[in-house]
Formats: sequence, C-alpha cells, structure tokens
Amino acid sequence: MIRVALISDIHGNLVSFEAVLADIDRQNIDEIIFLGDAATLGPQPHEVVTRLQQLGCPCIMGNHETYLFKPALGHTYMRGTQWFTDTLSWCRGQLTPDDYKFLGQFAPILKFGLGPDTHLLCFHGSPRSNVENIFATTTTAELDEILNGHQATIMAGGHTHIQMMR
Repeated sequence: MIRVALISDIHGNLVSFEAVLADIDRQNIDEIIFLGDAATLGPQPHEVVTRLQQLGCPCIMGNHETYLFKPALGHTYMRGTQWFTDTLSWCRGQLTPDDYKFLGQFAPILKFGLGPDTHLLCFHGSPRSNVENIFATTTTAELDEILNGHQATIMAGGHTHIQMMR
C-alpha cells in the first residue's frame, strides 16, 4: 500500500505550508493530496498557489476556492463580516490569471486507489458540499445521509480545522 499525506486548509500561509512539506519529505511519502482552502485569509495567497501547483498533486475544491470565484457566496457564508469581505477582496487581487486557472481545476471529490480493493475518498467539507461540517459528534444517521452511497475504505475531509478519526 502506498503512503499518502493529506494536507488541507493552508489559507495563504506559505511559511507553515513549507514546514509541513519539509516534514512530509522526511516521512517517505508516495503521494500528497490537498483537501482544499489554499489561498484566502493568509498573507501569501499567490505564493501558496504557486507552490501547490509545483507539487503536481491532486487537489480538492474547498469552500474558499469557491469564494474566490463567487465572492457573494463567501459574503453570505461569513454573514457579511467586513474583515472577511476585505480579506477576500485583497486576496483576489493577489492572484494571477494562471492561479485562477489552476484553482478552477480542483475537483469537488476524488476517489484515490491505495492498493487492491482499498480506496480513499477525498472531499473538503463532505462529499455533497464543501461547506458542510462532519464532526466527531455527527451522528451515524447524519453521517449516513451525508455520505449518501459514497463507498471507500477510508474517507478524508478538511474544512473544520479539527483532526479526528472515526
């Protein structure tokens, strides 16, 4: 079976991203998969997107990528908070047309083969929405509804900024 590093929610923080990549490099990882939210909120959106593109890894569309293309959705989701509107606007101005082209290619979900009969399903919030939360407290009934027929040996998402295993 191959070794996969899952990274998510970089939010424009190149310094932290480089630290994580250095650790991944020491771990003898075969594949990196990015689970979304690359550029917004942090000080180096363009640099993070450039570095992510250099990796050539599969990438999932996070809610913040969606907001870059549809700012009104971000404004609604963040309930019109001015700091978010200002930060998103600034970030959009830092990105190049090539950055947008790259970000626009991110997939909503990805099923990745880890070995014979072993698959990893990757998403940002949930398989059905990149703003939906899955928590340790999400009930089994709610989780069954959220996953709605998606099958995989392992499922991985980002979005909540909370690590958990279930």
